[in-house]
Amino acid sequence: MSSVSATHEDLEQILGDVDDLVIERIIDTNATLDEVVEALGALEDELRFGEHNRIPSSHRVTAVRTVLEELIAGEPDQDEDYGIMGPQNVL
Repeated sequence: MSSVSATHEDLEQILGDVDDLVIERIIDTNATLDEVVEALGALEDELRFGEHNRIPSSHRVTAVRTVLEELIAGEPDQDEDYGIMGPQNVL
């Protein structure tokens, strides 16, 4: 496994057109390209096949996966009712 952190260009190549903030957050994890690919592969397997049995090889893989999960979940639309935690559910 390479010990060189993934670059902005590396991440653009494997993630495609994503917000620069997402890329910078992944860069901030100091993950290598191999670790980013590992996190992405595990997340794709989970989403497509329901597989939850991959143990991350490092804390950086876990951090990258968290960023990717947030990217997939997306930000709630400000015009909507805030979903499950909407104002109607606030105590």
